[in-house]
Amino acid sequence: MARSCLLAFACLIGTQPSLSELADDNLPTEADDTCQGGTEECDLSLRQLRAEKIAALTQEEEQTVQRSLAEKSEEEGSRTNSSWYWGLAHGGSWTGGMCMWYNCDASRGKTVCHHFRCICAEGVAAGGKCFDEKLAPKTHMGLRRTGESCGVRGYCLDKAGPATCIDSYCFCLEGSVFQNGKCSDPGIDGGISGPSGPSGGAVPGEKDKEEGTPEVTEAVEETTTTPYVEPEDPTKDPDCSDQIAGTECFKKIKWAMSDGIFANPGWYPGLTPQSAPSKFQDTLYRAGEGGCPRPCTGGLPEDPLHFPHSVMTRSMKGIRPPKHPFEYNGIEWPTMKIKGTNTHIFAVGDWGGLAGTLPHNSQIIQYKGGQTMGPHVMGRYRTDAKTHDLSCSTPEMSDCFATNGTDCPARCGWIEAIDTKAQHLVADQMIKRAKMNNPDYLLNVGDNFYWGGIAGKCGETPMSKVNDITRAQFNWIFENVYKGPGLDGKPWLSVLGNHDWGGREMDAAWDQQIAYTWVSNRWVLPAPYWMQKVEYVDQGYTVDILMIDSNIEDADEDVNSNPEHNICGAAHNPPGSSCAKVGGPSSIHECHNWFQKLWDEGAQWATEKLKKSDAQWQIMVTHFPCGHKVKYYKELHLKYGLDLLVTGHTHYQMMYWAPEKLGGLTCFITGGGGGITSENNVELENDNDHQYGFFDLSMSKDEIKIESINWKGNVIHSETVEPYDGTDTKKAELAPCEVPKPGSACFKVVKWAMQDGIHSNPDWFPGLTSSSPMSKFQEKFYREHKDGCGKPCD
Repeated sequence: MARSCLLAFACLIGTQPSLSELADDNLPTEADDTCQGGTEECDLSLRQLRAEKIAALTQEEEQTVQRSLAEKSEEEGSRTNSSWYWGLAHGGSWTGGMCMWYNCDASRGKTVCHHFRCICAEGVAAGGKCFDEKLAPKTHMGLRRTGESCGVRGYCLDKAGPATCIDSYCFCLEGSVFQNGKCSDPGIDGGISGPSGPSGGAVPGEKDKEEGTPEVTEAVEETTTTPYVEPEDPTKDPDCSDQIAGTECFKKIKWAMSDGIFANPGWYPGLTPQSAPSKFQDTLYRAGEGGCPRPCTGGLPEDPLHFPHSVMTRSMKGIRPPKHPFEYNGIEWPTMKIKGTNTHIFAVGDWGGLAGTLPHNSQIIQYKGGQTMGPHVMGRYRTDAKTHDLSCSTPEMSDCFATNGTDCPARCGWIEAIDTKAQHLVADQMIKRAKMNNPDYLLNVGDNFYWGGIAGKCGETPMSKVNDITRAQFNWIFENVYKGPGLDGKPWLSVLGNHDWGGREMDAAWDQQIAYTWVSNRWVLPAPYWMQKVEYVDQGYTVDILMIDSNIEDADEDVNSNPEHNICGAAHNPPGSSCAKVGGPSSIHECHNWFQKLWDEGAQWATEKLKKSDAQWQIMVTHFPCGHKVKYYKELHLKYGLDLLVTGHTHYQMMYWAPEKLGGLTCFITGGGGGITSENNVELENDNDHQYGFFDLSMSKDEIKIESINWKGNVIHSETVEPYDGTDTKKAELAPCEVPKPGSACFKVVKWAMQDGIHSNPDWFPGLTSSSPMSKFQEKFYREHKDGCGKPCD
């Protein structure tokens, strides 16, 4: 009965043979599978004979199947512990073929027959064939998802090309993307015939790296076989057009020239009825009227600040623009080599105010007066600094700005001279200090553009282009604010904040922030998580800076929870919201899991990078503040030597008040960049007010001095960090051992542990006894980063 039920299910969902082919009356017969007479007894005998043949798997075949499945179960277990959840179809290895009556076709590659299914003996199944394990998708990001579900069927249909079933969905193999309804050719021939692939030579999926492109992590692969071609003139507007005859724009121009210019001449400044049609077209384009494109020739004089045009992305530092926003996840950006001995780094976050009215009449306006060219500070609720209770709501704070303080509760603490100019006040102090200290680069913790990131939608603009709205937002909020000696041309090493993803939506044009890396000489955000190595040539040391996305913290699983702060919320995401076109979340219901996978992949990547790092300093930059993912960062510090964590999100400047929770890791919050009102009320008369500001880090081989600079330009706090090797690093292996000096904190705690602690609290010292050597007790405190205990000598 069990075998019959299994057979029926296999027949139902298989593709070879079909249900009709396997029906009792249609099963193919051999010479000894026949009987004469067509009687009921004959039919019954035939069925019994065929059942006996189906059951006649040899013992050797059964053992082969079990060994193969045991190996696959072990593989699937390890995969389940990673960011991928390999559920159905034997971990993505069912080809879709059936072997109840027929053998598996040799064209599928090396397979085993298990429960009448043709399962790949090794590697993964895609498009009905077996492929090398190296071609299994290593990340859910990018353009690999086909949109087809395989949760019930258990495999992906051949029509999609080389796609494999993972987590109930079909994904193209590594080296391939889904385009034109099919997975593109990943550069291989198909089934597996050995470790070198079907035709010998290189293992499938191993390709020559593009010349000039640095090595990236294994999660990043070439996504198409189309060679990249640099644009002839990347500064040329790709969206301009002089071909408008018959369009709505054409009608608008005709009306403007014949009627509008006479009835409302103020709408057309500088124009006369005799002005060229192209000038009217440009005027309408700038006003966002009639759907007019920018004219390619004969338009108004260039105004790159107020009305920048779209540009094509181009290779930067030998790296071509990505085909999708996640292609370079985990990339190590080309090493920055810095000469000299005066080493400063600025850190800032939550700085990008509201833009106002952008090209095409696109608007980011919160209050009256906010329609002009930004930045305008976003008004947000405030809490009491002592009780942390709400003291001013967001609507109340917005009214403070809209009424210039005339309708503003005193408890909001709104100060026109400070709160309306917060971003500029902080930028001004950065400019002043940059003239003096000349920072080498800046660490940017995100929330670059309030309130919902770059205007537009994910996937609206290809990665080959940065559109005019994006350029205007960058010009007004970034380029035109942070400039001057010491800042010009300095790299901003950046991550995305929750507001950059959309704040309370998931579908902002966050991909344009990534694309901007390929049009700017200082904006560096090649992927949601990535790495920058800095070599201080004259000082003889290096720094590894790991940039990681932590926005899972505001991506709630419940789409109805926390509606004003949930990136994945149902309240503000438009119906049908999807970023699947560019590899982002396909819906609000998938959104949480998508961000969880993004975090999992980034966190694992960062751990591996730290394990292998031999740099003098290891610094991590992320958006969410000290106190999130405590266990993770503590391990990175104690085991792998993370020296400093730079964060934001909370809108003030502060050193983390509980470093012991992070195992002693130094962490600070620089969320007071001024793009949004501060967390608490500003204390105008307090020279040490910490609500708005930035950090200045002065670095040497032996220490980092951290200084918190407030909006007045005052140093309100300073702290010094020394490098920590960790216990499980290359540096730790090479580090000299230390014998605790009598009288030192380590000596005292070890003596206490041996004489008293082991007796009163033996659970604190697993595996140790009162007779264990002193070095074993020292090792415990060394690994826990306690009491200054160094690496033991025994």
